Amino acid sequence: MNTTKMLSTDLVVIGGGIAGLSTIYFIDLLSKYKNDVKAIIISKSSLGFGSSTYYSAGAFRCPVSGYSKEEYVRDVIEGGRYINRTALVRLLADYAFNSITALEGVGLRFKASRGTLRVISEDPLFPGKEIVLALRRYVLNRRNTTILDNTHVLDIVRVSDSTFYTVGITYGGEYVTINSKAVCLATGGISNIFIRSDNPQQLTCDGHGICLRLGLPLVDMEFTQFFPLGIAEKSKPSFMIPFQQGRLVNKLGEELISKYGLESLGKAIIYYRDALSRSMMFEVAAGNDVEGSLLLYPEDQQDSLSSFAHELMRRLKLTVPVKVLPTAHFSMGGVEVDHNINTSVNGLYIAGELVGGVHGANRLGGNALTSCVVTSMKAAENILKYLNNEFHDKVSRSEDSAVVDVTRKYVLREGKYSPESLKLEIRHIMWADVGVLRSEESIKRALNRLNEMYEHLDNIAINNWTEVIKYSELENTLLASIAVSTSALLRTESRGSHFRTDHPEESSGWKKSIKLMYDGGKFKPTIIDVT
Repeated sequence: MNTTKMLSTDLVVIGGGIAGLSTIYFIDLLSKYKNDVKAIIISKSSLGFGSSTYYSAGAFRCPVSGYSKEEYVRDVIEGGRYINRTALVRLLADYAFNSITALEGVGLRFKASRGTLRVISEDPLFPGKEIVLALRRYVLNRRNTTILDNTHVLDIVRVSDSTFYTVGITYGGEYVTINSKAVCLATGGISNIFIRSDNPQQLTCDGHGICLRLGLPLVDMEFTQFFPLGIAEKSKPSFMIPFQQGRLVNKLGEELISKYGLESLGKAIIYYRDALSRSMMFEVAAGNDVEGSLLLYPEDQQDSLSSFAHELMRRLKLTVPVKVLPTAHFSMGGVEVDHNINTSVNGLYIAGELVGGVHGANRLGGNALTSCVVTSMKAAENILKYLNNEFHDKVSRSEDSAVVDVTRKYVLREGKYSPESLKLEIRHIMWADVGVLRSEESIKRALNRLNEMYEHLDNIAINNWTEVIKYSELENTLLASIAVSTSALLRTESRGSHFRTDHPEESSGWKKSIKLMYDGGKFKPTIIDVT
């Protein structure tokens, strides 16, 4: 397989959601000379349309309308069960308002309430698309920018002149290689390692796999937030359906909110998502489910979340009662960064959900988009500093052998298994054994099968260009799944979104994080103090 297209640039941005798009916008906003940085942005779908942001409610938590920075920091750390990196939380508090309102420069407008800025949109279902479309227009019209959409990144190689080779393949089967001074990864989270997830299907842990192979450590990988009210109707997407008033019952007619002492449905889906998700899975485990789900009888309420839920019911033609079950929504774990959002590889930057350490054991509602724009603004600052002050050489094409080493991995071959079937198996395993409820027995069962798959990657067929992409996605999904399972097994307590049935209590001795290095095909965990 030979590379058919070779490009060079100052910066490669990988990811077409809010984090990737706003990184380019912030670079111009912070630059002396607009459009001075030559950039290439790569997206697995048509730019912006395959991102979680597009399907979001468009809400940003931040210090606004009487909600102070001190309250914000306190709530984020309490929600994260005291294992957030404090410096990163304070950075969120300091940058949140300015980074969000800076998006008014691309035409967005916001409505403020206490602690929240919400994008103004006429779409009652997916207001987040306003963010994507506005940033997309900006990037499409930006001079000095190349768009590579419908393109999958296989790997990134750093070579001896400190530049990077980004090796990708288009959905038409054409290889493309980009030599750049800097790279920013904004590829999203790992929720799709679970068969029930509301994330777009093209999010396949690609940034996590790339960073692991580059030697970057991961932190807090055991923590995935499950939204309790996920649609569980046959042949319907497992989107979250956030009704704030109504009854959630099991097949015995018992109301779960009162049964488990969760105050109200509205409070549970905002503040106690992990507790409600666990309660629902306890009911399923006890056989009190209805075809593997619980029953939701919503009330007609016209707050912003319930209006969204009613519109979703209408468009998906759902009837009452709605079958619901938790769905994987957001991953708190990711790549380790320092207090300034720098990685341990000079010239390589990350933004968005790929960043680890911000949210601790659980993310506070509304902080997903906030952390995306804050980390993007910081990434933009760091990239500009690097390009202007530390990197003065032109990019070169002196080490094409590095590219050959990547593409050699994807030589067409026969095999016993298809990559797509194994990825599906992984997602079922992770949901069953390392999902909302976990135990030593279930996690070890998952790890045994996942490690067996990893040891036999050479037996997986690559029959055509499409399966080159599917194989790469499988490997990244597998690595992320092993990372999650390794950390979940090591953390012998329950904290935030991580619940062990054999260790159901939070332990003061576990106010620590688990850091994972990947070397020689093995994960090496370290327990570290959190500051």
